[in-house]
Amino acid sequence: MRNGFRVFDADAHVVEPRDLWERFLDARFKDRVSWRQPFAGMDRFRPVTVDGRYTQSHKTLYGRQQEAVRWTTEAMTAKYGEVVGRGFDGASVAESMRVEGVDLMVLYGPGYDMWIDGIDPELQAAMARAYNRWAVEMRETSGGRVLAAAPVPLNDITRAVDEVRHAYESLGARCFWARPNPFNHRTLGDRYYDPLWQILQDLDVPFATHEFMGLNGPSAGEDRFQSFVEWHSCVHPMEAQMAMLAMIANGVFERFPRLRVAYMEAGCAWVPWWLHRIEEHVELAGWLEAPECTKHPQEYFGRNCYVTTECDERLLYQAIAELGSERILFETDYPHPDSKYPRAVQTFLEQDGVSDEDKRKILWDNAIDFYRFPESYIPSTFDEAETAS
Repeated sequence: MRNGFRVFDADAHVVEPRDLWERFLDARFKDRVSWRQPFAGMDRFRPVTVDGRYTQSHKTLYGRQQEAVRWTTEAMTAKYGEVVGRGFDGASVAESMRVEGVDLMVLYGPGYDMWIDGIDPELQAAMARAYNRWAVEMRETSGGRVLAAAPVPLNDITRAVDEVRHAYESLGARCFWARPNPFNHRTLGDRYYDPLWQILQDLDVPFATHEFMGLNGPSAGEDRFQSFVEWHSCVHPMEAQMAMLAMIANGVFERFPRLRVAYMEAGCAWVPWWLHRIEEHVELAGWLEAPECTKHPQEYFGRNCYVTTECDERLLYQAIAELGSERILFETDYPHPDSKYPRAVQTFLEQDGVSDEDKRKILWDNAIDFYRFPESYIPSTFDEAETAS
């Protein structure tokens, strides 16, 4: 809590421990996933090989992007302190939250390891299971303050549905996610994924997309850009836009009217323009190409969709003016190099043009509505953070 505002960080991260797969992956898969440095001193992005292939692009492995954004162990330690040396364990992450003023946090990962093009479906499902086991440890060691969205192994829809059911029933997962990129040449609007949307709707749990720049696979900008500046500028919002478009145009929200989907870490100021552009095209050619898109895209967004804002998105007020504030979630971007930690919440509260009522919704109420966690997952105490330095 900060300045009397409860704070729900709807999209956060950690650097997963190097022994995550070693500890939590079923024994018969362990020799197929390993942490291996491409050259001495490369410890920034924790490069992983799956069946002998790096899951990250050669641009992030061998380029100078880590240096450009100051994403080195030394820089991380200077910014975030002991949590880096402790491997982002639950207790130390919870302490970071206390300093920032965050009351509850949801993690998204792993960003690369289980999403490599052509991954064995059985191995991908096993990696999702391993990550979800680790999520239980994070929840317990953080005193329930750090939860994790469960990754969905999209390679095989039967395994995807089985993992959702197992994670929900046996591991306590109450939210699920996947990357927004095409997978096996399918977008998220493909009817192949309908069994996934059905079980998520039946369980009344949310789904989110989250991009991570640097995948060894298809993503917006990877075919033409080499630098962080160019690739990162486009990949997050453009992948979110295309995922939203695919789901609206192909009738996902028409077939599953109670499905809740958030498009994480992509900002929100683009949403009014994007919905208008989709609507123009549906009006023109939807009678033939998008017959299941029977409502205005703005209606689907207002019923089914959420987006996020970071603390300093200065055009937030425009999105609120066009669409209202009810579908916007807050994220600190912890522990990325451009996060405003430990002043992310304070920076958001100092924004002009956004009312206290809207700030309260974005910081807490909207995330409560999106996630709809069991009451036992919601903190019962809220301590005021120290003055931000």
